[in-house]
Amino acid sequence: PASRMPTSQELRAKRMSGNAATHQSSSNPARLETLQQCPLCQSAAISKAPVQPSPPFGLMQCGACGMVFLSPRPPVDAMKPYYDAFYEGDKEHQKNARQERRAQRHVRRLASHFPTPGRLLDVGAGDGYLLDAARTAGWQVEGLELSEPRVARAREWFNLSLHSCDLASAPFEPASFEAISMFQLIEHVHDPKAVFMRVHQLLKPGGVMMLSTPNVLAYSRKSRDVNSWRIPRHLFFFTPKTLVRNVEQIGFQVLRRPLKFYATLEERLGWQPWSTTA
Repeated sequence: PASRMPTSQELRAKRMSGNAATHQSSSNPARLETLQQCPLCQSAAISKAPVQPSPPFGLMQCGACGMVFLSPRPPVDAMKPYYDAFYEGDKEHQKNARQERRAQRHVRRLASHFPTPGRLLDVGAGDGYLLDAARTAGWQVEGLELSEPRVARAREWFNLSLHSCDLASAPFEPASFEAISMFQLIEHVHDPKAVFMRVHQLLKPGGVMMLSTPNVLAYSRKSRDVNSWRIPRHLFFFTPKTLVRNVEQIGFQVLRRPLKFYATLEERLGWQPWSTTA
């Protein structure tokens, strides 16, 4: 099973009744911030990972929960130059049929949980492919996107008005949505637990969170050098176990059996995101 482990992992989790667990976030005004504890479980039992990216960044691993994260890392207000450099060549001028097909697959998966369409929020909505496909299927849709060129394309291509804000400041009441999606987003945020808690707050009881994120366990099996891990834009490196553990602790029930299967194998076999000789 390890050799067939997917590079990206996809999660669908149902919001259970009751309130989410509490969580406190911290910030550091320095140009680079060094974390003194695990940002997800708050354990101080953190240490340098066996593999390290080029300076000035570093990788740490939590001895309590196993989470791998970037530290030192740029604070929130220092991230823009890294994204500007990455998106400098973003010259998408026409619709992408592959993206449209992927969006339609996600909508079909939504339909397996909700025979009657409800209200969907897409966080990191990009150019609006998912929201357009969901709206066509009868969903009421809202989207958040910080990239102005993508907001403009969503308006031009799909007549969508996306909110240019992050999830924390999004203007929605609690229990507003049947479904919230976050594809290839959670690894970019500075406080994933706060994001999971906000999603829990915005979902109705029984609502579904859909997300995908890179599976760092697959990196060593594909001989990916640590400097190809999209550092520092990627701040957290989830495995099936750390992803499942974190959403369950918030108050979600994981619905995808393959993800639970790999999380169980990871726990039993002691898999790590690097070779044992690293």
